[in-house]
Order: sequence, then C-alpha cells, then structure tokens
Amino acid sequence: MQEWGQPGDLRAPDNILVLDSGQSTVAVDAPVVLLLNELILEAIQQRVSDMHIEPHEREVLIRFRIDGILIDWRSLSTDNHAPLTSRVKVLSNIDIAERRLPMDGRFTIQVRGARWDVRVSTIPGIFGEKTVLRLLPKEATGLALSDLGMLERDRQRYEAFIAKPFGMVLATGPTGSGKTTTLYASLRQLDCVGKNVITIEDPVEYELRRVTQMQVHPKIGLTFATGLRHILRQDPDIIMVGEIRDTETLAMAVQAALTGHLVFSTLHCNDAASAAARALDMGLEPYLFTSSVISIVAQRLVRRVCPHCKVLEPLPAAVRRRFEVTDPRAGCYRGRGCSQCRQTGYHGRVGVFEMMSLTDAIKQAIHERRTATEIRQIAIREGCGVLRDDAIRKVQMGLTTPEEVLRAVWLTDEA
Repeated sequence: MQEWGQPGDLRAPDNILVLDSGQSTVAVDAPVVLLLNELILEAIQQRVSDMHIEPHEREVLIRFRIDGILIDWRSLSTDNHAPLTSRVKVLSNIDIAERRLPMDGRFTIQVRGARWDVRVSTIPGIFGEKTVLRLLPKEATGLALSDLGMLERDRQRYEAFIAKPFGMVLATGPTGSGKTTTLYASLRQLDCVGKNVITIEDPVEYELRRVTQMQVHPKIGLTFATGLRHILRQDPDIIMVGEIRDTETLAMAVQAALTGHLVFSTLHCNDAASAAARALDMGLEPYLFTSSVISIVAQRLVRRVCPHCKVLEPLPAAVRRRFEVTDPRAGCYRGRGCSQCRQTGYHGRVGVFEMMSLTDAIKQAIHERRTATEIRQIAIREGCGVLRDDAIRKVQMGLTTPEEVLRAVWLTDEA
C-alpha cells in the first residue's frame, strides 16, 4: 500500500491512498502523481462514473461522465499525456512499454475512509493511447430496491417475483441502463443469511456481505458457462449470472431455474417483450423459457431534475403533442441551474421500468414464436406496464423532464 500525501498537504489532495497498486518507479512528489491525484479527487467529488483521458493533436482532453452524460472537464498540454498514461499503467500493473495493443488493469484507492475500485482500459489511437478509468465504490451503498425509482405498485410486484423459491428473473436493457444495480438491490432484499448465494460477474462491481462473488477470467478458461457449471456443485440457493451472452450459458441458467434455484441474470435487448424473442433466437425451446422465467424487467436511466433549483414551467406545444397531453395548462418541473447541479438542471438519476410477468396469453404467444411486437401488444392488453407509461409518470411526478425521456427512453408507436 502506497500513501499519497498527508491530510492538509496541498501537494496531494485529501490524503488519497492507493492500495494493491504494485511498485511505482515514479517519485511520490512528481508532478504527474499530483496531477492524477487531483483528477481522481475531482472525479469523486463530481460523482463521476468514468474518466476519459483522450489525446488529440494539440491537447489532451479530460472528460467526465456524470449522470450518464459525457462532458469536457479539462484541457491539458500534450506534454502531460505520456507521463499521465504511464502513471495510470504503473498503478494498474499494465506493461508501460506496450502501446500498440488494448490493455486492461485495475487498482484501488481510498478517499476519506471510503474505498474505490478503479477499472482501467487503454486503446491505441492515432495521437496516442486513450485511457478510460471507471470509478466504482467498493461499499454497496444506496442499493435498496426503494432507491431505484420503482413506483410503489411496481416495487411490490417485483418483490413478489423475487420472493419465489425458484425460477429466473431477467433484467433487460442496453449497456449502462442500471441492470446490474437492480440485481444487486434484489440480492440485498433477499435472505442471504439462511441461503447460499453465489454470483458470477464480469467484473464484480460491488462487494456484498454473505455472498460469494466470482469474476470471470476467459483467458484461463473461466467463462460464465464454466463458472455456472461449478456453482451448481456448490449447493446454491440463489445464483446471479452477470450476463447471458451465449447459448450454453442460457441453457445452464434455465436448467438451474428449473431444478429449484432462484436465478437472476441480464440480457441485452430493448424491452421485456424482446427478451423472449432473443432467447428463442439463441436456440432455447419456447417451453423451457416459459417454464423457467418468472418475470422480465426492462429499464432505462434518466437524469433527475435538480431538487435545489427546480421550477414549474408550462409544457411546450410540441411536447404536449408528443406525449398526447390535451390540457394546455399542463406543466413540468425543470432545473434552472445552480451550483449543486453545475448549472445543468439535473442531479443524479432515476430508473424507468417495465415489468412483464408471463401470463397464460403471453406464454401461448411465446410457444407460437410470435414477434416481440406482438408479445408487447399482448402484454399491454394483459395489464403489464411499458417503459413509455412509467417514463411519463416520472415526468408528471416532477422527477425528470420530457427531454430526458425522449433522450433516454426508446418510445415507439406501440409502447
């Protein structure tokens, strides 16, 4: 463990500690060390999920992803690029001499007593290597189901789904839509004291008490399918598979759900109705899908209206038409911009959800291999909510804006 500075030392912001970072050949007081310290501290203070070190011909851009949106944060001289990249590589145990291949690494930091896992990825570009640092808090705080933004009715339905003793719960959505966070919150809701809970993930994003968490390592043959096969020999009650990527993993997860295990996993598809079509396209028989899956949850993340500067404004005519609002006096909340939200009008994010339980009519449609559009229409008739409806409710509640819904939620004529 290497310590960066002391509290109150202007050369090293706020006593940042680097844990398990390997041996550094750069002096602790070197300017590049202090620069990286400062950037990481700024990123944590600004609630950044990813920090990009992006080289260009005449400058190095430091870009922060905050609440899902990438912004330009700083511009550095190109002279800073090579030493800054080398410093990150040293901390991550990445070969600093190799600049032609994409590489990955990680290190851990501690700020104000809180530990953060930093995942590092580099790729070669025409002006040098681009480096992305993903910042993940080691402590799984704020991951209760009540914190995700589910409406009370939806949360109660979801809690009933995950309380079942066996079966599969699928979370769907594009990358960065919060699927893994929902699964972590689900595990925290369950009894992990009286049950054996095992996960296989890529990567392990948060540490959970009383949960055995395994990370895949494809280079040594530990894939999702291989790991899941061995998990089933460990007397599990609850299993979380970070992502279903191939037919073998899907088949094993379904088999686990059919043989008395509660299985959580994710699929990359646009909505809940598309999950069945995706599974069938991967070669799964319809009867296996309908026999194993309890519920499918689709979700997106939208930015929250800043509570410190929000004001009620009338809805523009174009927005009223798009959302089919007939009341000309209808309004919505927007943030004016303040120091709390960096003048953006948004602070934090909230989930938008749709939940589809497999009713008899939906099961019949899956057995008949109906399209995702047809299954979605049946789900609506069966009373299952869709993303569009939940998103509009979040606007009416003052949680987000119409512009955010149109940006982040896939709205179609059918949904």
